[in-house]
Amino acid sequence: MMIPAPLPGTNPNGTAPQSAPPTAAPATLSAAAPAITYGEFAAAVKDALRDVHSPDLLARNRLLRDGLWNFGGSAGPQELKTLLCETVHTLFGNARDEKLRRILELTYSEPFLKQEAVADRLALSFGTYRRHLSNARDRMARWLWETSRLVPIQSQLPLAVSPTAKGASAVGDTEAGPATGEPATPRLSIVVLPLLNIGGSAEDDPFVDGITETLTTDLSRCSGVFAISRNTAFAYKGKPIDTRQIGRELGVRYVLEGSVQNTGERIRFNAQLVDAESGGHLWAERFDKQRGDLLDVQDEVTTRLARTIHIEMVAAESRRAARERPGRFDAVDHTLLGWAAWNQNLSLDSARQARRFFETALRLDEHNVGALIGFANAHMWEVNMSYASDDRAAQIRAAETVAKQALALASDRAEAHVTYGTVLYAMRAAERALREFEFAVGLDGNLAAAHAYLGLMKFSLGRARETRAHVAEAMRLSPRDPLLFQWHFFIGVGELYLGRVVHGIESLRKSVEINPNWGLAQFILAAALALAGLLAEAAEVRAVAQRLVPNFTIARFRAGAASDNPAYLAQREHLYNGLRLAGVPEDRDG
Repeated sequence: MMIPAPLPGTNPNGTAPQSAPPTAAPATLSAAAPAITYGEFAAAVKDALRDVHSPDLLARNRLLRDGLWNFGGSAGPQELKTLLCETVHTLFGNARDEKLRRILELTYSEPFLKQEAVADRLALSFGTYRRHLSNARDRMARWLWETSRLVPIQSQLPLAVSPTAKGASAVGDTEAGPATGEPATPRLSIVVLPLLNIGGSAEDDPFVDGITETLTTDLSRCSGVFAISRNTAFAYKGKPIDTRQIGRELGVRYVLEGSVQNTGERIRFNAQLVDAESGGHLWAERFDKQRGDLLDVQDEVTTRLARTIHIEMVAAESRRAARERPGRFDAVDHTLLGWAAWNQNLSLDSARQARRFFETALRLDEHNVGALIGFANAHMWEVNMSYASDDRAAQIRAAETVAKQALALASDRAEAHVTYGTVLYAMRAAERALREFEFAVGLDGNLAAAHAYLGLMKFSLGRARETRAHVAEAMRLSPRDPLLFQWHFFIGVGELYLGRVVHGIESLRKSVEINPNWGLAQFILAAALALAGLLAEAAEVRAVAQRLVPNFTIARFRAGAASDNPAYLAQREHLYNGLRLAGVPEDRDG
């Protein structure tokens, strides 16, 4: 599969101008590099950030001019630029440091923004912005200084094909051992240890063991996950647990342990995800369920846990890759990093960031199904869920190409059908999209996203009364899903289409509260508030939305209608009026 040509309005590497450049592998200090103090090094990094869009100035930077970095024989401004951008994504990629990442990206990745404008966009006083910028720069320089001096690795151009990466098509593929070249532990590998039956009678043992077995099965169906069989795991039942020893014996990176406590009317579940190499706890959850049909309880619990555990393992492996091999990312690493970015609070910027990771993965391995699905999803987020595309047709074609490739490689994978359904949605083939989502549910009835998109399709086909039930099922299956904000939005729009504006506002507020970075939800909330007569608040929300998606217009939103259903189109006219009342421009000249 060929990666589609860059879209109009993007850089040659396929990224949008306002987004950070594509990821690359950080280089390392040359062993023969001239002596330099940390102060001089930090100053050179600061200068390089300032000049990141000026190749002539970068070429004269000390990092290149004095040979401080060992880029191999092809060192140049582009390699330095990609190094800086990759470092920002690696070092400030977690939610805690999102503000620092945004400060660096807006300050240095958008060359025409003045610092005062960056501070204003981030709602910071100029003094606070300057302190954060200084701290972020120093932290970045210190990290580069220390890691480059202590971890000598070979540099690698961002889109070069690595011989060892070809064929690494599954997210959970193994990586070569550091010295022998033998396969190491699979990345998303896990054993579910038999859950403890706390305080229950022997009659509860089959139920508790059933949860262990079903959870193992559900995890094995997650993308790229290598799960140890139930029979092997049950060999550890009733024995003292040393997670690091278990990890070595079974060759897994993660161990799930937990317990079930039956208190009569309620059943309490505890689960902990443990890093098998360090023994450290990565995630834990406790929740209660009312005792009912035990098989229904079992299915709901295991579905909820499997989705969350998969997300946590992807995040942990992306952090491990950034920490352990920052200069040697392969296709699997880039795919994991893309999904980790996707699982954060999605915005236009984070979707584009994820797309860059997926695109790089596909240049390394064109058969990586996880990257194919992610690449298409990221395009469709910009088209269907942001209305920010400057070339809608080109992005739909790009997504259609890779979605069909994913289906050809994994026709039995429900996620691939969901992704193709979103492409059909963008193509105004609503009935076909509905069938894709229904087929996905048939393949995997526990795939929450498929149920949510069924809700979207119902109001897109003039059947808004059916939306809430489908989305409620998605929420039941995955109540803490990273896409929960989107599902509240689907319910809110469905309520607006039914004329229940107050109920719509309630759901739209939940969407915005969960993820304030999603511009579309802010625009539709502004429209709903305007329809309710709350014009002042509508104008405030609309202003926030326009900062997130500056080129959003009513004309763009109208062009994104998903079907020709008369009831649906009539309901959208009501929404267009709300957008006008909120102050959204009709078109670019409006």
